[in-house]
Amino acid sequence: MKRKLLVLMIPVLGAFFGHSQAELTIVAPAGASTTGLRAPNGTAAHTTMRGVIIVTAAELAAIPGGTTLTKLGFVLTAGSTPGPAGGNIQMYLENTADVTNLKSTTWATTVSTMTSVYNGGYTLPTAAGTVDFTLTTPFVYTGGSLYVAYDYLGSTFGTTGAVYSANSLLPGGWKGQVDPTTTPPATIPLSSAFRPNIRFTFGNPFTNELNVTGMAGETGIFNNTIKTTQSVTSIISNTSQGTLTNIPVTLDVTGANPYTVTQTIPSIAAGGTSTLLFNNVPTGTLGTQTLTVSLPADQNNTNNSRTFTQKVQCDTISYAQSPVQSGAVGFNTGAGLIANKFTIPNTIETFVKSVSNYFPITANNAGNTMKGILLDGNGVILDSTAVINVTAGMLGTKQNFDFINGAIDVSGGDIYVGFRQDANAAVGYFPFANQNNSYVDPNAAATFNLFGGGTSPLGSGLGYMMIEATLTFGTFDAPNSSTNGTVCANSTLTISPQTGYSNYNFFINGTSVQNGPLDTYTTAPLTAGLTFNVDITNGSCPVSSNVETISIVSALVNNISAGICPGQTYTFGSQTLSAGGSYSDTLPSAGGCDSIINLTLASLQPTSSTLNVGICQGDTYTLGSQTLSTAGTYTEIIPNAAGCDSTVTLNLTVNSPSATSLSLIVCENVYVFGTQTLNTTGIYTETFTNVAGCDSVVTLDLTMNPPVSLTAIASGVTINASGSASINTFQWIDCATGDPIAGATSSSFSPTANGSYAVIGTNPAGCVETSNCATVSTIGIGELSLDALISVYPNPATTTVNAVSNGGDIQSYTVVDVSGKVILSEIVDGGTKEIEFSVQNFENGAYILELKTIAGTIAKPFVKK
Repeated sequence: MKRKLLVLMIPVLGAFFGHSQAELTIVAPAGASTTGLRAPNGTAAHTTMRGVIIVTAAELAAIPGGTTLTKLGFVLTAGSTPGPAGGNIQMYLENTADVTNLKSTTWATTVSTMTSVYNGGYTLPTAAGTVDFTLTTPFVYTGGSLYVAYDYLGSTFGTTGAVYSANSLLPGGWKGQVDPTTTPPATIPLSSAFRPNIRFTFGNPFTNELNVTGMAGETGIFNNTIKTTQSVTSIISNTSQGTLTNIPVTLDVTGANPYTVTQTIPSIAAGGTSTLLFNNVPTGTLGTQTLTVSLPADQNNTNNSRTFTQKVQCDTISYAQSPVQSGAVGFNTGAGLIANKFTIPNTIETFVKSVSNYFPITANNAGNTMKGILLDGNGVILDSTAVINVTAGMLGTKQNFDFINGAIDVSGGDIYVGFRQDANAAVGYFPFANQNNSYVDPNAAATFNLFGGGTSPLGSGLGYMMIEATLTFGTFDAPNSSTNGTVCANSTLTISPQTGYSNYNFFINGTSVQNGPLDTYTTAPLTAGLTFNVDITNGSCPVSSNVETISIVSALVNNISAGICPGQTYTFGSQTLSAGGSYSDTLPSAGGCDSIINLTLASLQPTSSTLNVGICQGDTYTLGSQTLSTAGTYTEIIPNAAGCDSTVTLNLTVNSPSATSLSLIVCENVYVFGTQTLNTTGIYTETFTNVAGCDSVVTLDLTMNPPVSLTAIASGVTINASGSASINTFQWIDCATGDPIAGATSSSFSPTANGSYAVIGTNPAGCVETSNCATVSTIGIGELSLDALISVYPNPATTTVNAVSNGGDIQSYTVVDVSGKVILSEIVDGGTKEIEFSVQNFENGAYILELKTIAGTIAKPFVKK
């Protein structure tokens, strides 16, 4: 994505260029604003153009009075395309005491008092650059202000107009008119603060003229938590006719951190420049200070010094020197991301808490949306603020916005802190204030794609962005000579936090023991544990380490045991032992402290044992190095658990396989025999493992009879047996006691008392089955008591009706309406104690439920609603 950055800027400084050493060129009024309307732009809309500007005496201070001007020119930031485009231009000059543009709006009157200094061709460049016209009539500048007028008639045209470098500081500084015809306008009614920058070239009058063309501290707000000193940049130019040597350049700091230092430039050629860095300039004290770079007096003392205002603070960083805005920067109708670059050299945890911006007071800035952005040195977005809705009340003052995370450690590298401007296709806007300075680090700011990525340095032409970051700091671990937080008794502890800070305050058990510039502290020999922490300071901004606990390790005493067999030796430190006993040695431990080892060395003896083992015929048994397959007694010597000889005697038995026959009658459909599942009568063989662990072959003579089934069904006061037809004997029993009932040996049974009863049946093959228990509960129950034993619910009903019998089983039920019509009828196979049926399709009204039980029939009313 191509990023287009448009700017509106208010300049504050002039520019002085060596055109050649015989000639000098200055640009006045100097500035970095742009205009495509107040000078010939090469399009057909600018076929004719007349304009006049005033350049003030202050803006021309670099030209000595009485100097003859030899050339005039323009500075273009973009050419007219496609080329060539151009025509004829006539240039006019006039000395004046005016400080504002008081020229008449009638062109003839405007130029009537002016001197025509050039009348000839003007070909517009197709790219950014400069155009100079050699004056046909040299003009003597008398030392005040100048009027510059130009009268242009185009003959060839481009489709894209040229853009001129301009100054927008002086309201009404330009007057003019443009016309698409070839008839020059007679009046110049238009007025604007945008004056094209004019190049003035004159003969060099100086033999001893140096000037400070640029200077700056590292940042306008310097953060002395992350650095203790700074570098100050200065640029010195030689605008003399010849080489100058041994030039002293002095840096003076007044205010919070007073400081003076001088460097000498050995030689500067005519027209040359020298860039000086004043390194290690102190910043230890918080407050405001002024940095001034100055040169000795020469033939033009107006340009012999530059100043830079700076604040030294603990928690903020910015390039802006003050709240004063020079102009506005932005992406116009487009979108983009712009951010200041800051280097965080320290390794202490550093977090960017918030970002601030000065919103310029321009009508179009309010009503747009932005977002604060934090990026790493590679342009990867790390954090952002919430969406910012720019209001009219925000304009003109610093506005601060917190990052959503605010706790991302950015120490030890470069970061970018800035804003993402959202597009406004309808109305362009410029939401970032800038601040001009004589020297601008070209890498101080950069633009990015909307979602980060590669950096595009902004350069020095737009000044410094007035974007400020607020930093917070975490704690740190102070390196020390302990081993995992321990030191040996009577040894010292050395604490060595990171270097590069101006002050170190060491605390032992909460008490300061050393406070000053030394970055290392060593304790006396220690006999007890302690805690320590360190405050490190760049000037007035302390950062604290974590509190760490150090433990004392006394001489370690270890008691160990070992054993030795007859004829062996045991190495213990420097000793070689051959007999049991108690021994002691002192050795260094892994932590470097003494370790006392006490050894109890046991005299171990050989052992003997006997094993009785049986194996199956055809198997083998391994004893040490022997592989055995026959019965007998064997001997082997192997090491025992203590490492001494152990004599093992083996009594080995060889066992034979066995065989068994079984005869079995079962009343089942399936019989499982080992791995076989059998379902027919026959003779079967299976191999098992006997108690000796050998094969045991079992032969089974299996007779299979089908199983019998038997069910007891109560019907009224009679219980009937139902089941396999092969059952030929029956015996009824009382389920409550399990006792047989005398004489009850037929397939049906009528008990004389209520209760639960079952029947045992046997078929001719001897297969026996016991039925379920059937309940008889209606012996002696009449019609009146039956009504009490039947319950119907819910009543009224909406979806279903349930009927429960606490007496005899329900055999069938019928539902009729009040007219006697049968709505539902059903027979219950086998009987049940409870029924349920749906009434969702019934009409609302009254119904009769007739229930037939083994104890009788009963009618129960219910209502459907």
